[in-house]
Amino acid sequence: MRTLARIGVLGLLALLGACQTLTGLEAPEVNLSSLRLEQVSVFEQQWQVVLRARNPNDRDLTLKSLDYELFVNGEKLARGLTGDDVTLPAMGDALVSTRITTSLMQTLGKLKGLQQEPGAPLDYRIKGTARVKGLAFPLNFDQRGEFRLPDTVPLR
Repeated sequence: MRTLARIGVLGLLALLGACQTLTGLEAPEVNLSSLRLEQVSVFEQQWQVVLRARNPNDRDLTLKSLDYELFVNGEKLARGLTGDDVTLPAMGDALVSTRITTSLMQTLGKLKGLQQEPGAPLDYRIKGTARVKGLAFPLNFDQRGEFRLPDTVPLR
């Protein structure tokens, strides 16, 4: 009986130690680095989205995935998901490349609103969750910024 109690106490101490190391872990900062139109068809457009993920922690983080929504000028443009492992160095950053798909009607409606002020910066918001290797729960992120559309959009 005493042995069982000791094992229980050791297990509880190990669990508390693990929780203590997680309490100081900050979510990565995820910002839009670039957005480029890659393919256009009658029904859909495919965009390459490059995200810059910054690690504010003093230890490396391995991102298993990012699940995010991208908003432009307050309207949802698309949802994206990454699946490749990316290691963010302690107090450093890395680029994460992903693709999103938008529908023709959705994109035309948004472009109509964007054309009211050509050349003006566009506001964006990117929010979602980061799944980190070694953590049972995802870390939430929510960042805002601005970007400008290029004068011409190259089509392939």
